Amino acid sequence: MAEKELINRVTKESSILSEKLENTLTDLLKLMDQLKELERASELTIPYLKGTIKKSLSVIEACNREIRQKNNMYSVCEKEMQRENPVIWDEYFRVQKTFNNVVTDFISFTEQYKYFVPNNSKELENQVQKILDKKGYIVDSYFEGDYDTWIGVYARPKDKPTYLDPANAEEATLQEKYSLNGFKQDFSEWFEWEIKNNEVVSTN
Repeated sequence: MAEKELINRVTKESSILSEKLENTLTDLLKLMDQLKELERASELTIPYLKGTIKKSLSVIEACNREIRQKNNMYSVCEKEMQRENPVIWDEYFRVQKTFNNVVTDFISFTEQYKYFVPNNSKELENQVQKILDKKGYIVDSYFEGDYDTWIGVYARPKDKPTYLDPANAEEATLQEKYSLNGFKQDFSEWFEWEIKNNEVVSTN
């Protein structure tokens, strides 16, 4: 009797999980479409992109934990469960397979946005370069930030050499001029700004 009750309980839970997986895979498909549409409309931001992906991955992991639990229970009483409720279990494994396929597609999809920068990135970088130019500095690294609330970069005085590998003979000569006991000197400084209404907010 106890075994039959366990089988009925696990089977009922698997049916509930099937519905949960259906809803989750539908949400993932909608999210992928939404992100592509936002990108096409130049409205996709890094904070929103990272936030939604992180939340979705958390939901996926929670679903996978439940799947492992149900599959383990099923493997113990497979014959009994199939005899009692074959339709429910067949549906569960069908949905699980579809869910796994969608998750695989979603992971592949997120990889495409691993180095995403919004369409306004160049404009914001140009604003930063103009601000630095007025200070007598030049960009000396890759830009960082979410391009929505902040942007930052390492920069050095125009008359000082880069610490990075010189791009030409002139930079090499300047680097050698300022070297100390044969070692390159790092003159770069970190600069960071807020972004408001798609504009870099200069403090000076």
